[in-house]
Amino acid sequence: MDKLPIGEIKCIINEIKGYDYINRVKYVILLICDELYRLNHKVHIKDTSIFKEYVKFDLGKSKTEKEIARLMEVSVHNIDISSFYPASLYEELLTDKEKKSLGQVYTPFDIIDKMLHEVFKIKSIDENTKILDPSCGGGYFLIEIFKYIRHTHPELTKKYIVENMLFGIDIDDFSIFLTKMGLVFHTGLNDMEFNIHNIDFLIDELNIGKFDIIIGNPPYVGHKNTKREYRSLLSKKYFDVYYDKADISYCFFKKGKEELKSEGIIAFITSRYFMEALYAQKLRKFLKENCNIITLIDYNGDTAFKRAMISPTIIILSNLWNKNSFKYVKKSRDNFESYEYMQGKLKDTGWIILKDEEEKLFEKIDSIANTYIKDICSIKQGIITGCDKAFIVTEEVIEKYKIESFLLRKWIKNSNISKKSIKYNNLYLIYSDIIQNENDCPNAIHYLSMYKDKLMSRRECKKGYRKWYELQWGRNESDYENPKIIFPYKSKQNNFYYDKEAYFCSADIYLMNNFTKDLSLDYLLSYLNSEIFEFYLKCQVKKVGRNVYEYYPNKLNNLKVYLPPENIAENFSDLENISIEIMLKKLFNIDEKEVNIIRNYL
Repeated sequence: MDKLPIGEIKCIINEIKGYDYINRVKYVILLICDELYRLNHKVHIKDTSIFKEYVKFDLGKSKTEKEIARLMEVSVHNIDISSFYPASLYEELLTDKEKKSLGQVYTPFDIIDKMLHEVFKIKSIDENTKILDPSCGGGYFLIEIFKYIRHTHPELTKKYIVENMLFGIDIDDFSIFLTKMGLVFHTGLNDMEFNIHNIDFLIDELNIGKFDIIIGNPPYVGHKNTKREYRSLLSKKYFDVYYDKADISYCFFKKGKEELKSEGIIAFITSRYFMEALYAQKLRKFLKENCNIITLIDYNGDTAFKRAMISPTIIILSNLWNKNSFKYVKKSRDNFESYEYMQGKLKDTGWIILKDEEEKLFEKIDSIANTYIKDICSIKQGIITGCDKAFIVTEEVIEKYKIESFLLRKWIKNSNISKKSIKYNNLYLIYSDIIQNENDCPNAIHYLSMYKDKLMSRRECKKGYRKWYELQWGRNESDYENPKIIFPYKSKQNNFYYDKEAYFCSADIYLMNNFTKDLSLDYLLSYLNSEIFEFYLKCQVKKVGRNVYEYYPNKLNNLKVYLPPENIAENFSDLENISIEIMLKKLFNIDEKEVNIIRNYL
């Protein structure tokens, strides 16, 4: 888009009155597309349905149209119309705020190239091949597939390819416009019928036959951003993959399989969360039992999208069950490594895919570990204030407003924790749940009253569960005042800390307490922070960023630790870290080769 005068175009958009920014952008893109086509082909686009199915407002003959016409007249000689992507212009003109509100994420071209390379290695095409993108967005996949077919099958005409081989679906009407316009520019065709449909792939009847290849980037839409009625509809129609807090993208796998020919393949890029997420268990079971996994390319926490913090996975599936293993490609630091993995070894509880040597070491540790964490302690989330701005105060605020000291508790967040120390920032929590009478602490009440409107708007206050000045979820005070092991809910490494100083913790910290009798906390802490346990843990928990892992109770509770005889555990309190690691490796009979496996994995 650097050959288009983006700055001037944005100025024109900002001068349009009476419509929100997104609709102004759409209107201007429509004008640009029509004008560019006219200037290159000396005629307007004949298929006016491309426009009428998108435009829902009428700005009439305006200054805007004249300004765009003038701008394109000047710019057209710098633009290769045959490689113009309207969707790229759309991306360029939208602000980050608008992109977030729309929830649209377009697939980078290098990802598309990688997917097409993998797909066409597996599946040959001819004039009878039918290819569908079920969420075509800006049309990138279909345009690149068109270019590939033209290059590899020059005997097929442009018109034949687009009218007989390429199909697109999207629920968003402007995405349909972008896809059609993209095909118009890249094919050079004008008057033709498109197989691009403005329907809901998951709900509507398609009536366009089965497909050889279904490829694309299904939308990632979590339960919070989905209307209840629609969730209910999906839960009934896709009960074997979609439930509770599952993502809409899961439904695309089942629907995709239903629309495949008997020898067809699916190639989707999606969030890697489905490999490990709690509410993707049904999807994992469905894929394992009903599809042949051909290739799984795991970005392993790295993001491949410019603005969306999503770590993707490319998964290629076949309807034919013809082999027992698949190619697993994993990004490791800045390189990709690949190896074969047996599909039958995948577990519904989570797809943890390890090399043979890593898997053997994991199984060795698991066989020696003798106690589940859930059997020796409770794991609880930290406090949810509902309004940190009101309840978390500095020493200066305390002094200025004379907030009663009996309400104050030392406050930390996950960034304050390391395995060796707490980096305390001198912040305090007003622990208002212990207020019996507002008259007992007038200064604190006076201070909190400055945020009363915000506090009253909290869900629990509206429902009458909490008084306006109370914490949203204050937990039990004793959970924090007694010794506990605390840890961040997301971290690059194990950071378990034995807190004897009664810190109160935010919701991004979890704590272990209610330990079984006679359990040595010094030993447990040493074990939790050891290389052995960190390797064992990271083989099982969800990876959510580059080298960032989730430490949620649903996973941790079901991990095992090794509890040695009492006389061995007692020795740990006086040992240095290096000595602890040596002793644990002796307990697990870990040799130097296995030490290197652990350290390379970490």
